[in-house]
Amino acid sequence: MSNISDVQAQKFMDAENKRYNTEIKQLRTENDRGYETESKSKEAEIKRMRDDYDTKIANLKNEQEQKLVEIRDRQSKSVGDENMRLSTEVENLKKAHQDQVTEIKMSQQNEIEGMLVSHKKTMDNAKQKFVKEKSKFEA
Repeated sequence: MSNISDVQAQKFMDAENKRYNTEIKQLRTENDRGYETESKSKEAEIKRMRDDYDTKIANLKNEQEQKLVEIRDRQSKSVGDENMRLSTEVENLKKAHQDQVTEIKMSQQNEIEGMLVSHKKTMDNAKQKFVKEKSKFEA
């Protein structure tokens, strides 16, 4: 009887091992499927996050480029305005300088004319004195 119970125990053990192995295979298959599903969903989420990140970076670059273009435009306009103001200021300074030069020339011309008139009067007075002195000696 011991042989029969050994054979039955062996069959029972084989059946248990087979059931156990089948159950393990099934659990592995389910776990692998679960892992694959979870892995794919997380990879998709990571891809979406990367795409969102890349989109945000591209948007920020575009915004910065637009702001830079606006700032450059404003700066160019400001530089143009300053150049126009500088040109106007230089023209005004040139006109003022020319006016001063003309004024100085006129005053010098008047001074020269005054000196010529004074010189002529002095020469006339000297001539009259000379004539008077000469007539005293001749008389």
